[in-house]
Amino acid sequence: MMASQFTFDPNRCTGCEACGVACWMEHRERQSRPWRAVHTFNACGHPDLPVFHLSFACHHCESPACLEHCPAEAYTKDAATGVVTVHADRCMGCRYCTWACPHDAPKFDPGRGTIEKCTLCPERLAQGLEPACVARCPMEALGLAPLEADRPLAGVAGLPESATAPAIRIAPLRRPGPPALGQRPPASALGAFLPALLAVPHPKITLRGEWTLLLFTTVLGVLAAWMGASQLGGPPLRPWAFLASGALVMGLSTAHLGRPARAWRALFHLRTSWLSREVAAVSAFLGLGALSGFAVPALGPLAALAGFLALFAIDRLYRVAFRTGPWNLHSAHTLFNGLYLLGLLAGIAPLAWGLGLFKAGLYLHRKRHFAALGKSVRPRVSALRVGLGFLGPLLVFASHPWLVAALAVLGDLVDRGEYYDELEVPTPRLDLVEVMRHRLGAGPS
Repeated sequence: MMASQFTFDPNRCTGCEACGVACWMEHRERQSRPWRAVHTFNACGHPDLPVFHLSFACHHCESPACLEHCPAEAYTKDAATGVVTVHADRCMGCRYCTWACPHDAPKFDPGRGTIEKCTLCPERLAQGLEPACVARCPMEALGLAPLEADRPLAGVAGLPESATAPAIRIAPLRRPGPPALGQRPPASALGAFLPALLAVPHPKITLRGEWTLLLFTTVLGVLAAWMGASQLGGPPLRPWAFLASGALVMGLSTAHLGRPARAWRALFHLRTSWLSREVAAVSAFLGLGALSGFAVPALGPLAALAGFLALFAIDRLYRVAFRTGPWNLHSAHTLFNGLYLLGLLAGIAPLAWGLGLFKAGLYLHRKRHFAALGKSVRPRVSALRVGLGFLGPLLVFASHPWLVAALAVLGDLVDRGEYYDELEVPTPRLDLVEVMRHRLGAGPS
């Protein structure tokens, strides 16, 4: 069998969802959530927009983000057929692929603790049959065809811009404009529908869902700064406290996994996965830090370097879900937090003041940006963050290192909490909302 692609004609699709039902009937014994979803553009029927449907599952991309970012090497891509397969027996349930995939294809099964997704029905293909979703589409809107190298991918609503090269061809709309109306409803009547029409889908990443990662990244930043400061004349490292905190870090890092017993597989994909690199750097930091504290003090500088490399890797792995200005930088990035805390603990005034002012500038820039978009700037939370994280540490700088550090950590904890609520994973549904906002002149969400 040669490499293939889905074909989809939105001019034929009625949104009946027979494709999704067929997929469930074919795979219901191993499908906990729908693998195929039907998205409707302009579900409220706004007269200034067309109405059409999109039927999407895994596109079996030529450069799949799930395979690139999976730390456990749970994904494979068949070189001959192009089919991307997730192997549940290798998956540790970290859900990073659900962040990385802009097409919302991987689904987390909380019962099994692993990822599942469209398989392209290999059993049916082996018998010369079409995938179940294609075979059951009553309007023949879905199809399967040989892969085309020149298929158009840019500018298609529902396909967020990415480098994954999804294996799907979508036919252009025959009527891309709004329908002809005898009498257009008044603007006052249309305005009532806009909040529902342009509602942002529920985010994949929230502080409530990722609080263990918030604590993990915060504690790790404190340990890296403490290790570094101890090498620069700051508070000496307490080996047993470091060891206990390291155990807490490792526990927090596995608490969100669906299959914690497979956490060892996280080191399998160092070549392309920043999550694998983070795990390797954290492991090296904690190991070297323990050795330097109990047996070989000369390893201290190397341990500190590994700690800050781990913070850098953490910031890199979140780039799949963080897109904001300036330059995709955030005041709560763990590397900035760690360096700021290092300056405070070690009494290095240029580093502390420089990072403090830089982080404060990023924070205020972001709040101004949110205010311009009409979003809440959370004034009380913002005042708490600025007071604890910036004003407090800089006012009492060098008088008591641990008091200064505690204030900075509390401020960064507030900022990091906001960070998790601001992360945004691209999805087809979110892309459709953004296209509608643009065409209606409603501005960004």
